[in-house]
Amino acid sequence: MTRSNPDTTAVPDAGDIPLAPGAEPDKPGLVEQLRGLYSDGRELIDAELSFQKARVSAAGRQVRAMALLAFVGLVLVSCALIALVVGTMIALIPLIGPWGAMVATVLGALVLAVLSFWLAARRIGKLGDLFASDDDHGAGTKAAS
Repeated sequence: MTRSNPDTTAVPDAGDIPLAPGAEPDKPGLVEQLRGLYSDGRELIDAELSFQKARVSAAGRQVRAMALLAFVGLVLVSCALIALVVGTMIALIPLIGPWGAMVATVLGALVLAVLSFWLAARRIGKLGDLFASDDDHGAGTKAAS
């Protein structure tokens, strides 16, 4: 006697079996519902990943465009500062001569650079004070008194 394997026997589709009048179609079982839930969840995750990839791609394009525009702006500001220095030298040549104009322009640029570095150092000090703990801050004020 040969037994047929239940996994290999043909199972008719639910649409192939005629329903008795007044009978309701069978509801899917727990396993089918869990498979459907897994499938729906997988589709949702795939859709969300695709959406996030599109958002990151769009943000990347915006960042690249902003960086390019910032670079062009910095180049133009540099050119304007060079033109200002050259113009200052040309304007000072009739007043104090070529060597005097060069010295005055270089000294003026150095004074502005030192002022900028000094202001930056002050801000760095303020930033350090902002992150200092209360104990460190209290000890510093006692020592200053």
